[in-house]
Amino acid sequence: MRKIVFLLALIISLVSCKKENEMNIEATITGLKKGTVYLQKITDSALVNLDSIVVDGHDSFTLSTIVTAPELFYIYVDKVDGTEYNDRITFFGEKGELKLYTHLNKINSEVSITGSKNHRIFTEYQGALKNINTKLSQANVEFIQAQLKNNQEDIVSLDKKVSKLMRSKYLRAIQFALNHKRTSVAAYIGAREISEANVKYLDSIYNGLSKKAKNTIYGNELATIIKARK
Repeated sequence: MRKIVFLLALIISLVSCKKENEMNIEATITGLKKGTVYLQKITDSALVNLDSIVVDGHDSFTLSTIVTAPELFYIYVDKVDGTEYNDRITFFGEKGELKLYTHLNKINSEVSITGSKNHRIFTEYQGALKNINTKLSQANVEFIQAQLKNNQEDIVSLDKKVSKLMRSKYLRAIQFALNHKRTSVAAYIGAREISEANVKYLDSIYNGLSKKAKNTIYGNELATIIKARK
């Protein structure tokens, strides 16, 4: 009898823990009539499916997974509409109830996600660097074109331009991370966006992280990067 009671208590505890750490995404993709939607994340350099749902006539659905710490997730829309390209939404997920809304034709430009504090900060970060990233992308294209034409004058000029834009990007990213230094997004920026920045800045970002942020995958990566650089 005692064994049965113990097992029941264990099962209840495990179910309770699962619900406590669950991320539920109530999603609506207007215009999506038929296809499969996947919830994904990168694990050990591989993109892994965590949950999926077949959409057939209904554009609202729910995706769920267990989240041990805030990190980047993806929603991949595999459409059945005869088009060649599909779409993927990138967002910062965390445990709790999230809501996502977009239109099938605007997945890459207009996506509303609420319920995740870290995603709100991540969106602010993307907005803060949007202008610089656009200029950097264009400058890199022009640099490659100059190399193909073997135009030495343009190569030198564009190389300086790219370097200047990269410095601006790093400085803005560092400032953003320090302004949000306790968050998981700050750990992500340090580990994945500016890992080649001066180690003193990476150190400042890491030391400002909350205990929870230090224990994320990005916090651990940042600690490893700093240790290797010192």
